[in-house]
Amino acid sequence: MSFGAKALNLAIRASGIKKKYSLPENEFLAEVRKMNRNRGFYMPRDTKAVYGERDVLRSRCLVVQLRETPAERAILYFYGGGMLIGPDKGDVDVLVKLARRTGCDVWFPNYPLCTEHCITDAYDVAFECYRLMLGIYGAGNVSTCGFSSGGALALGVAAHNNATGAGLPMPRHIVAVSPGEVPWNDAERTLMQANNASDAMVDYAFMCKVERLERHGRNDVPDYMIHISKGDFSGVRDVHLVYSTSEVLYGTKENFLAAFARDGVICTVRERPGMIHAYAMLPYFRESREDFEELVKYLKQ
Repeated sequence: MSFGAKALNLAIRASGIKKKYSLPENEFLAEVRKMNRNRGFYMPRDTKAVYGERDVLRSRCLVVQLRETPAERAILYFYGGGMLIGPDKGDVDVLVKLARRTGCDVWFPNYPLCTEHCITDAYDVAFECYRLMLGIYGAGNVSTCGFSSGGALALGVAAHNNATGAGLPMPRHIVAVSPGEVPWNDAERTLMQANNASDAMVDYAFMCKVERLERHGRNDVPDYMIHISKGDFSGVRDVHLVYSTSEVLYGTKENFLAAFARDGVICTVRERPGMIHAYAMLPYFRESREDFEELVKYLKQ
């Protein structure tokens, strides 16, 4: 493991963020709302790219382009945060890097969070954003990508397309870095619990409480929105997964592999031991840079 990977792991452990995930629900939500005061939609003022904004069902979506005119292809990119924590300014650096390395435009919706909304609202925005992008870039020219809960949404666009019978063309590629879901079988729960001590960031206790928050008082939420590996991925060509074998969400991998095998989806997996949760979307140390470049090559295909 590189010095940078070790240093980041130690810094995250020292930050105490993992302890927040195991707080009682009311205290945890108070901490989340405090964090979100300095998060949300951000319009960059630099000249690293051409920035624009779209309104998608009353949610703001940042559009990153390399030129004034749209590129041939685009990536719909979803941030993570357990469906509760919003994006920060640091996400923009990754968006610009992704646009430059792939040559694609990158759309970044600030989807509704489950602190105030049901997860169905996040899916509505994600899917409408995808529909709008297909109208601009055309069938087969839009990929989905995300990390953590954003990885679940990147997969969820395809599952939602099948569940609703919308009949839209499937994403060109899907990249999901440490995709999250509420565990739904004993094997998944056991694997998550086994990695709880080695995960510097996410606590298994959060995986046990987040379903109630995602439902936001509703009992009619489709299963695949809570447990994305239960989704129907028929028609999807390929998916690229990235995991740390030391993270809690590594426990989801076998469910996803089974779902993709069932639905005839080609799946590639990149995994490394000792890395922090969603490490590949923090391309600032050797291992994360290498695996970020790997997913860039995948999205360029």
